[in-house]
Amino acid sequence: MNLFDNNFLSKVEDYTNNSLERKDDLKKIIDVVLDNSKQDEFEKLTFTAKYICGMFRVLKTAPGIPEIQSVDHVKNDLNENMKNGIEQLKQIISYSDKSTQEYFDKNYFTLSPQNFSNLSQLFSDLESVKKYLNYLKRKS
Repeated sequence: MNLFDNNFLSKVEDYTNNSLERKDDLKKIIDVVLDNSKQDEFEKLTFTAKYICGMFRVLKTAPGIPEIQSVDHVKNDLNENMKNGIEQLKQIISYSDKSTQEYFDKNYFTLSPQNFSNLSQLFSDLESVKKYLNYLKRKS
């Protein structure tokens, strides 16, 4: 995992052909990860984020997919994984300075429609990071 590369997030954007919506916040997370040797926790968070984004896609298309018997089951799974992803993110952020912790509390962890949107965008960005990391693993 080459998070030390200053161009890492730009390479993620190039690889996924998507602009990262919460790039500055992602940079803050990566800085905390690197400063505290939390690469394993970050890897888990990117995996959870990718799973969450996949569940969102399933929910959007569920009515048209006959194999999905129980949308409620998908919603429950998504809900559990959202809680898990938030906890993983909180765990990483707990190693940061007080102002960063307050920033994430205010913009991600306090329940509001805007913060849910922020969190969804961040998880989408983390999914892009996971895709790029998977690509790097296959390449090496």
